[in-house]
Amino acid sequence: MVDRTEAKIFDEFIGTVKDVALEPSSLDTEIDQYHVVIKPLDVEVAGKTGMMHEWVRVPATATETSVPEGSGIDLFLRDLEACSRDVRQVKNVADAFNFMKDKTFKFVKGKIGKAFKGKEAGEHWLPKRLFESDDEVKKAIADSPNKKK
Repeated sequence: MVDRTEAKIFDEFIGTVKDVALEPSSLDTEIDQYHVVIKPLDVEVAGKTGMMHEWVRVPATATETSVPEGSGIDLFLRDLEACSRDVRQVKNVADAFNFMKDKTFKFVKGKIGKAFKGKEAGEHWLPKRLFESDDEVKKAIADSPNKKK
């Protein structure tokens, strides 16, 4: 008989961003999306890579230096900007996303974007805190409600 495991549900985790890439959307060939690959430090993720993946759609009306106000990417970037003064100085959308590479954040599940055609806004992993030192990361992992066993 195949073993069954109980799914672990968590609303936040601590993770290091390993890669950020602008990719074509698999759902719509006209729209690109930022693919953020995150290595979780306080939870284990099943799958081939053990990584968390976040996709943030780039609306067709976005440019290299602007995004539509209230859009999913706008709300994601607002959360990222709230984490660091450095990213607030960035004027280019790609540079703002690339700022995340090799940095460790606390990510919290939240809804971004707007309901569309009767479909609710999707849940995403949003950056809520940037850890500035290894000591801060170690303390956050020790205090995490998701402590690895």
